[in-house]
Amino acid sequence: MDIFKLSWKNILHKPLNSGLSVILMASGLSIIIVLLLTNHQITEKYEKNLAGVDLVIGAKGSPTDLILSSIYQVGNPTGNIKEQQTLMIKRNPFVEKTIPISLGDSYKNYRIVGTNLEYLKLYDYSIEKGNLFENPMEVVIGSEVAKNTNLNIGSEFKGGHGVGEVLHEHDEFLYKVVGILKKNNTVLDQIIITPKESAWIVHSGHSDEGGSFELKSKEEVENDTTHQHEDEHHEHHHNHASSIEEILENLPEQKKEITALLVFYKNQRAKFTIPGQVNNNSVMMAVEPQIEVQKLKQIMSAGIDGITLMGYFILAISAVSVFISLYNSMKERVYEIALIRVMGASKVQVFLSVLAEGVLLSVFGCILGLLVSHFGMHVVAKLLQENYNYEFSGFVFLKEEIYLYAGALVIGIIASTIPALMAYKTNISNVLNK
Repeated sequence: MDIFKLSWKNILHKPLNSGLSVILMASGLSIIIVLLLTNHQITEKYEKNLAGVDLVIGAKGSPTDLILSSIYQVGNPTGNIKEQQTLMIKRNPFVEKTIPISLGDSYKNYRIVGTNLEYLKLYDYSIEKGNLFENPMEVVIGSEVAKNTNLNIGSEFKGGHGVGEVLHEHDEFLYKVVGILKKNNTVLDQIIITPKESAWIVHSGHSDEGGSFELKSKEEVENDTTHQHEDEHHEHHHNHASSIEEILENLPEQKKEITALLVFYKNQRAKFTIPGQVNNNSVMMAVEPQIEVQKLKQIMSAGIDGITLMGYFILAISAVSVFISLYNSMKERVYEIALIRVMGASKVQVFLSVLAEGVLLSVFGCILGLLVSHFGMHVVAKLLQENYNYEFSGFVFLKEEIYLYAGALVIGIIASTIPALMAYKTNISNVLNK
């Protein structure tokens, strides 16, 4: 007797009950797997993009905003600080190196980051086409930027205030693409990198009050444009007549601002001196990225754990569904089982055929769960990339999935054990006498 063929026919005989069991199991698995994939990829990007930064110094405000904006290129920075105010940090004997970060402008939703070549080295960059920048207003672009903006070597473009739909562009200064980076699954893929001096040049005519190039929302930019357009246009026209060299040469020190300073310690004694030294300053604050990242993980974990429990609860319901489906089926199939026994099937074969039904339902649940979870993650990845310019994938497979699928099969076996025992213990004589 073909046990699996018989089990398959019994499953098809009750399509609604069988389908419900499969859908419940697939739903539970899908919820858990999508959360595992999301958490895994976010954690991986957190660690990879942290790149060994020990301390971030910026304007006072939200520590989390400072870390997200200066390291992960997400959200709004806390403002700007004067570069000359950071000299004490750069000269500190406990500091190995520092990297400036200047934010505020974008091109087609991709951030323009003013920095230096050390920033590229943090992420083990490779050039795919062209060269590294050497002069202000030259840029190197990430692989995703190149793919989605059609920028190429030699392309020129205007940067503008804010991120997203830019309402005001720096008409008088053009950035020029000199290099395109190879894809390496870091923050470099999603940004435009230029010397920090580029930010000073394009904002050289802006008012110094309130931070000269902080990131703003669409509404803020629109208001600023309405109230300040005429004054800025006059200043921009004046700057247009000046060469880049003249602007940098004549730019006063108080206008040389950066958004953040990434600090790398020479030894751990810096940890006990520099943060306190900076935080006592009324204008700047020092934030340890690891602490803020840990806070973010804890916040995320609370939500992820809650939804994961829901996934396990649905899996448990699917086990009950399989059990009820098979249990009710046994009541209706006692005559069928008796006839199968009369035709020569042993008790063990009958037991295994019922057990196989539970296993098959679980297998179908696993297959559907696999497809739904990874396709669902693919959809979520698109949404995350549109909102945060971070690339996620639905085509990542984790070893934890193997344990989940194995657990689902065990659930099917356990749920079908009692109905299988009922079939095993069926008394042929009593059934046929009725």
